[in-house]
Amino acid sequence: MIARVGGDEFVFVPNQPMSADDLESFARQLQTMLPCSVLIGGELVSRTVSIGVAVGVPGHDTAADLVRQADQAALTAKRAGGNQVAVFTEDMSLKGAFQNGIELHLRGVIDSDALILHYLPEVDMRTGEILAVEALVRWQHPTRGLLLPESFIGIAESINVAGKLGRWVIRTACADFSRRRSHGLGRNVMLRLNVSPVQLLANGFVRTVADSINEFGIDAGSVCLEITERVVVSDVENTQRTLASLKEVGVQIAIDDFGTGFAVLSHLKSLPVDMLKIDTTFVRELGTNAGDLAIVRAIIGLANAFDLQLVAEGVETTAAALTLMRHGCYRAQGFLLSHPLAADAIAPLLSTRRLPMPFFDHDKAYDTA
Repeated sequence: MIARVGGDEFVFVPNQPMSADDLESFARQLQTMLPCSVLIGGELVSRTVSIGVAVGVPGHDTAADLVRQADQAALTAKRAGGNQVAVFTEDMSLKGAFQNGIELHLRGVIDSDALILHYLPEVDMRTGEILAVEALVRWQHPTRGLLLPESFIGIAESINVAGKLGRWVIRTACADFSRRRSHGLGRNVMLRLNVSPVQLLANGFVRTVADSINEFGIDAGSVCLEITERVVVSDVENTQRTLASLKEVGVQIAIDDFGTGFAVLSHLKSLPVDMLKIDTTFVRELGTNAGDLAIVRAIIGLANAFDLQLVAEGVETTAAALTLMRHGCYRAQGFLLSHPLAADAIAPLLSTRRLPMPFFDHDKAYDTA
């Protein structure tokens, strides 16, 4: 039986019992058959299909249970990039329940006291001097404890509250930053703010940034907005216009997670960018992985060629830190240097202005220029 249950959703019920392996094999056969192109109004239209598979246990699962499980599996297939086959597991059920709970409470949490900011220091590994702090949002969930952004940012985007969440982060971080500076802390430290793709291209974003900077009396040049490679290549024209407007406000711009695709290379010379941040994927195994070193050296060379500042993310080992310095990258952040800290914990560090760098040998030269 084949039934249409929604705009582009269908349910297939086999006419005989099948094992999970047989069903998955059959689903993959469907996956190869359905994406064939069709001609509509003189245009050739191609399509893909995401399939969720659910296997019932007689006497235990109802028809409603199976439809729900298949739907959850199909959603998992879509979130994996689409055009995939996924077989339902209990882990999916638990993850679905978690996501539903997050979605249920997230809309009202932005105006409460449940959201907090932690700050990740960025340092010069040669001296330990704190050069910047990156604002990272956290959610103090009533039952699940402290949630990191990956637990709820994607859901915030899917239910259209990412813009509101982003505005809260910008205003709160600017308020914290202004308060610290009024007490003489962090005067030479930059504030880094992550910007989601949804947020960057939303109407009024540039005005939000400008208003927050003006409201709290912050020097715009001490604020750096971090965008990902993905947002640059997804809409290059609009991104260029938005970044140009942000540069008129006076803020700095960094490309975060750089190197994950190199898709932005062809646009780099036309973007008003001040900094590249090497993705942690290539930093984590530096000192032991020759392939990662080759990529990092290429990024360092690129930054030098375009006269851009460079920061390494995810420095977690001494080997990675020393390798970066040997090749001319000195600015970094990561757990080897410091974990993200609550606002009240970052203040003492800004007072001392530096972190200890026990792995640095002052008798060695790390500048290869």
